[in-house]
Order: sequence, then C-alpha cells, then structure tokens
Amino acid sequence: MKLRVLRTAPEPETIPPMPEAFGADKLPKLVDKQGRRYTYLRFSVTDRCDLRCVYCMPAGGEDDHASRPELLSFEEAARLVTVFAASGIRRVRFTGGEPLVRRDFLRLIELVRRGTAIEELVMTTNATRLAELARPLAKAGLGGVNISLDTLDAERFTRLTRGGDLRRVLAGVHAAIDAGLEVKLNTVLVRGETDHEAGRLVDFAWSVGATPRFIELMPLGAGSDLPASAKVSAEEVASMLGDRIARVPPAKRHADSVPRGPARYLAAADGSPNRVGFITPLSHEFCDTCNRVRVTARGDLRACLASRRAISLRDLMRAGASDRELAWALNWTLSTKADGHFFHDASVDEHQHVGMSLIGG
Repeated sequence: MKLRVLRTAPEPETIPPMPEAFGADKLPKLVDKQGRRYTYLRFSVTDRCDLRCVYCMPAGGEDDHASRPELLSFEEAARLVTVFAASGIRRVRFTGGEPLVRRDFLRLIELVRRGTAIEELVMTTNATRLAELARPLAKAGLGGVNISLDTLDAERFTRLTRGGDLRRVLAGVHAAIDAGLEVKLNTVLVRGETDHEAGRLVDFAWSVGATPRFIELMPLGAGSDLPASAKVSAEEVASMLGDRIARVPPAKRHADSVPRGPARYLAAADGSPNRVGFITPLSHEFCDTCNRVRVTARGDLRACLASRRAISLRDLMRAGASDRELAWALNWTLSTKADGHFFHDASVDEHQHVGMSLIGG
C-alpha cells in the first residue's frame, strides 16, 4: 500500500473561539480525548537538508520548500516553546530537514535554554556539520543528538544519500560523544541494500558509546515510492542481531525505561548497559501511548506525523494572538486527534500527506 504524497501541506484550518474561562488562572496540560498526556514536542526549524536520502526526499528536493519569510523566526520559535512548556511539554527535539543547515541555529538553543523551563533539549541530525558544532551545541545547552546512520559502507552511503560523505558523519558521531552529548544512532534498513549491516551497525554504536536504534521504513515522502518488499520489520532486525541481545527490556537504570519517545529497547545479552532500540510504527503500532506533538518549520501544528490537519501557529502569532490563544490552539488541535495513524487504512489514497522533511522527521 502506498500513500498519496502531496508536496504541499493542506490549507491550515481555523479554530473555534477560545472559551472565556480557558487558562484564566493557569494553562491546562495537553491531554487529548483518549486521555493521552503530551510531554514531548518535535519542532522543525527547516525543511531543507544537505542530503537526499532515498527513503526521505526526492533527488531534487521537495517542490514546496519554505521561503525565508515563511519560516518561524527564532524568537517566534522560542515563544512557542515557552507556551508548550507552560502546557506540560518537558522534552523538545529540534528536527528538520537538517537543523544545522539553518544559519545561527545555536542562537535558538540559547534562547530556549535561557527563556523556558524545558527539562530536556535534544536534536535529530544527519551529522554532516556536527564535527565543528558538537561542543558549541553542548555548551549552549543541548543534551543529546539522534544521528541518522544507515550504513557503514562509504560507497553505499554516498549512493543512498545522493552525495553524502560518510567520513564527515562519523567525525560528527565522535565529536558529539567527546562533547558529552547523549548519542543515539538511528537506522532505517532497506531490504537488499542495508539489511545485512544490522549487526555491524550495532557493534559500531556500542564500541563508541552510542545507542543503536532501528526505525521501520514508513510510507511517507520518498519512502512511499519504495516497494513494500523494501521494508524490514523490527522482528527481522532482532533476529539478525542474534545473540547480541537478550529478549527482555533493559534494566531500570536506564532513564527512559519509562518511554520518553516511541522507541522500545532490548538489553544486550552480555549484561552490559548496552541496548538496542526499535521504533515500530507499522508492525507494532504505538499510538495508544503517544506523547508527541509536532510543529513544522512553517509553524504548522500537527498532532501526528500522519495527521491530515494543520493549524498555523505562525499566522496566529503574526496576527497578534496572546499566549492563552496559542495554548487554546494547541488544546483544540489535540482534542480532535485521531486514535491512531492511517498507514494501514484501506482508504488511505484519499488521505492527504506531505513529505517527511516538510513535516519534520
């Protein structure tokens, strides 16, 4: 099954008037109609990237990249994070595209650290620019990075990323670890291309002090153009890893044994603190425990990666909305969030989806 991918986002919706009593004393926490509490914000700062990974972005880039005026300014982004924090968000992950292609990205980290009560501030990156920026990012207040790494073969890396240099990425991995950042290596395996490298990628991650994680290929963006046979399930990956892992969750000493995000972990078989993460949107849907909400680089609020609804927080701010009115937009959007995603929906061709980098990966 393949999703119909639109290169432009749906027209942002309007929200009903804010009730007079809403947030009069204190902004309410973000909870949807299913009772799911939202504590994790994924915030895109750009829809552009310096790589073109085959499962993420078309070779020539998306048709609808945001222009500079369409992007949230760093001041607007920091203000939104402040409203989210007052509404119960404790963890913020900056995403893209590739966050580090946004000029002066360090300033946004500093603004958020200085002006909000966020407990954890992290970033997803392809690491091509991380070697020189890891230490400044850590000094500015970033706590960790998720680094995309799908292969350890330099030639294959260049081909799958359409021009990337594996040496720069590996230098970024080492620089992040040396800077004291928590490092997770995110891998999307593609059958016939990289599936034979699962064990090698785990061994590498453990050898440098990083946590390897495997993400199932999703039918979004350019990934929807790959055949169904390209997908490798988490169960298959676990089988490939053989006696490297135990079939039990890791010990409670890991801070995120109570999930902070969508990954579920298995412990290393040798009794060490090492572990392997699995993110399974297709084989084992985790929507019932979702605690995440997304803001795109244009400032659209999306309740889910597969959501068909978008609320423009940017337009609300630029029209003079108060923090209470912004918080009402967050609450109303989540109140209408669906129970699950649409990846298995028989009528999925009727749904509107946008490329991964336009939403924020």
